[in-house]
Amino acid sequence: MDLKPEHNWGHNIAFGEEYYQNAVQLLRDIRDDAEILAEVAAKVADALRAGYTVYANITTGHMPTHELINGREGNPAFFEFTGADSCTPEQFDSMRAGDILLTNNVSEQVRAARDSGVYVVVFTTCYVNNRNAPHGKVNPSVNDWMPEDVASRVVDSHIPWHQGLVRAPEIPEMTICPGSSNGSCAIHWMITAEVAYALATEKTPDGNIGRQYTDILLQRIADVYSKDLLSLNTTAERIAERIISGGHYIVRSRNLGVESEASTVAQGLMLANAFPPRSIDEGGNKDTFLIAAVSSNDPQDITWAEEASANGNYVIGIGPTENRELRDRCHVYFDDRCHEPGGVISIPGCTDKVCPATGILNNIIMYMLTAQFVDEMCRRGAVPYFWMGGYRCGGGDYNEIMRPFFLERGY
Repeated sequence: MDLKPEHNWGHNIAFGEEYYQNAVQLLRDIRDDAEILAEVAAKVADALRAGYTVYANITTGHMPTHELINGREGNPAFFEFTGADSCTPEQFDSMRAGDILLTNNVSEQVRAARDSGVYVVVFTTCYVNNRNAPHGKVNPSVNDWMPEDVASRVVDSHIPWHQGLVRAPEIPEMTICPGSSNGSCAIHWMITAEVAYALATEKTPDGNIGRQYTDILLQRIADVYSKDLLSLNTTAERIAERIISGGHYIVRSRNLGVESEASTVAQGLMLANAFPPRSIDEGGNKDTFLIAAVSSNDPQDITWAEEASANGNYVIGIGPTENRELRDRCHVYFDDRCHEPGGVISIPGCTDKVCPATGILNNIIMYMLTAQFVDEMCRRGAVPYFWMGGYRCGGGDYNEIMRPFFLERGY
């Protein structure tokens, strides 16, 4: 396409490229801390062997709430999991000395659990104020506490306080396109992999299994980047043109992980899932419908694709390699390089692999595409509106002011 310099705004790297680079860097930074996560995993494995309970809710945000549930394909379900940002009052009441809590939460209940003998590990996140955030940028926690005030140990997740992985010159008030869920989910699965291996072999976690998990993610997303970037960019141009002409953008995923990460998320696109599907007569022939599949030939995915096609939508699929039924119903399909129905890590003595990769990979591909069609929109002078995280000071006020403008314009 012909770029329009009047809408360039110092724009010197494609947004899809920038999202990819920063998503990869976040995973590399977490990988570099594999030995730290292995130390946590060693305590978890010891606690489980001794009959204690491990509570896990490294879930602050959107995608982890659904992606990390115990019923997820590839999840060995070692932990008592809660998808909420905090454990329930009943769970806190049940905690006893010797139990372990893995969390993002900073609260009086977490501190009380620690003081009662629960080993509390707080993983930093953009959503909860911590020492990596500039003063006055993130809403304070109760009593103005930091993670160190409530935890037995604090682990830096490397998730940036500003959440977004793309710096769009046209949107100077915030970075856009969130990356925290990629980090939170990777940490959860790295610890899970280390624990699974330790319990199966009686060996002490050393970081190698966690690194194996992130290496798989990095290898597969690098392959997507090297082979599918042109298709991503071409698809992004078409989506941008459809949105500017009045189209909507709908994202669906059967386990709600990627779908939730697209919807009303901090530093996410206001347009994503803002409007329900509509018929051709109502404008559906301008809309884009993206399906992020976590398994092959899922009936729900097939139904969505057929309904979207009947509505005249531009249908995009992201999912496993062997997924012909969905692939054949999409205008464009991006292979996430996952042929496994569940996990990607082999554990001695276990038939099924553990720790899925589809959620993180699908999310990165979805946001590479989203970032790039936003790039194309900005270059055409059509800068879309984004949600500022409610965790940020002034974020709620910003959204309240900007939302009516979005609704009036449609993007």
